[in-house]
Amino acid sequence: MIDTETKPVLQRQNEPPLAPPKVAEFALVLGTTGVDRERLIRAVCRINDCRRSAAIALLDQPSPVTINLDLTEEEASLGQFELVCCEAISAVVRSEVAAAADRVYPGELLEKISHSPEFQPMTIRLDDVPTTEEGREFLDQFLGMDLATLNRMKFPRRFTMPAKKARRMQEWGTYVGARVCGNTADPDDPPNSMAAYIRKHRRVER
Repeated sequence: MIDTETKPVLQRQNEPPLAPPKVAEFALVLGTTGVDRERLIRAVCRINDCRRSAAIALLDQPSPVTINLDLTEEEASLGQFELVCCEAISAVVRSEVAAAADRVYPGELLEKISHSPEFQPMTIRLDDVPTTEEGREFLDQFLGMDLATLNRMKFPRRFTMPAKKARRMQEWGTYVGARVCGNTADPDDPPNSMAAYIRKHRRVER
């Protein structure tokens, strides 16, 4: 079984060049906003390719917040990945559901997600990060930290985060040569799927 974030990326790679464009019919809805507002603002700017002021205006709205109503499934999955790296909880729903005046269903869905095993706290141990561009991107994406700051803190360092983020961090760490330890393996994730996911993710405007 392929997880919902990786599946659209793998499907995109297997499509013939002349495949018809996918219809933008998905919405990304934000619930809880995580622990770092500045990183969340940056994530929204990447998802919507918008200015900082527009991202702040969105995040100042009462929860649940529809980040974007007009996304393909792949774009919504990439956006959800950006948000989980900020420890923010989000859901991908049909655009017509998010556009409805009644916010009950998205709110209930986000509440259910927040109590799922994917968002229970998990501690990982970071033993090493390579001093490469890939290592820098890895730290910036998951911790909002640069190599110099981490080196001053010294290794090993422990971080507690939602299990979903911890698993993605361990997968990406393996790909870039970082040593991330923690019981974060998911038997439903296909081998080597993260490499394809990262290649696609790097196309998102940084």
